[in-house]
Amino acid sequence: MHSELTTDLSIILSNLNNVKSNGKENVVLLKTGSLNPIHRSHISNMIQTKKYLEEIYNFNVIGGYLSPTHDHYVGNKLGDELLHGQLRIEMCQNAIQEENQQHWLTVDKAECLASNFINLNKVASSLQMFLNEKIRLDKPIKVIYVAGLDLFNRCKGMNGLRQGTMGGVAVVYRYGQDKSLIQSFIKENTRKLYFISLDGDNIQNDISSTLIRQKLKSNEDCSHLTYNSVLQHLQFDSRI
Repeated sequence: MHSELTTDLSIILSNLNNVKSNGKENVVLLKTGSLNPIHRSHISNMIQTKKYLEEIYNFNVIGGYLSPTHDHYVGNKLGDELLHGQLRIEMCQNAIQEENQQHWLTVDKAECLASNFINLNKVASSLQMFLNEKIRLDKPIKVIYVAGLDLFNRCKGMNGLRQGTMGGVAVVYRYGQDKSLIQSFIKENTRKLYFISLDGDNIQNDISSTLIRQKLKSNEDCSHLTYNSVLQHLQFDSRI
């Protein structure tokens, strides 16, 4: 599934060269999703997760990938509001640059350009296998999947990301979501499960791609929700 045509390794390799041999575990973050369109919380969640894992768990976060989901899945979910995969890829890359996070964050195209929809467990395991086939280290690179609390609450299959050699799941608090499930998981077993609860300064009112699409249809300002580069892509799209 993953190849050098779909998955840029240059950021990973560059960051590995800049990391001193300190015995820390090297991890890569992965976030999948419709990203239809990408918004500010998508990237801020990745930034907050990187900071949390480095400060609390002493990991080396050597890279992160945003992976837009396959058109077939997004089309079934959103109908004629689907933004085709190549456009979603371009918007994600532009948003990363606008946020000035291109030194560690990039877009992975493998999931979006696959011949059919692939679930998040397989995307994560395929990415981890690819990274370790191409980059041989004494300790294998681990992929940690980044999920919003809403996705964690509804996706029962996510537990597979904590099994075997996988790096686990980092769950970021989402405004208004019930914390009881993840709190019960953490109480029972914290293995490979990381909860970024955020503090008052970092909690934002709920931002969603659905809200952005609704506001754009009403000609409302969305610059506080997403990026100017994204809005430039969308301003002539009659479906939004």
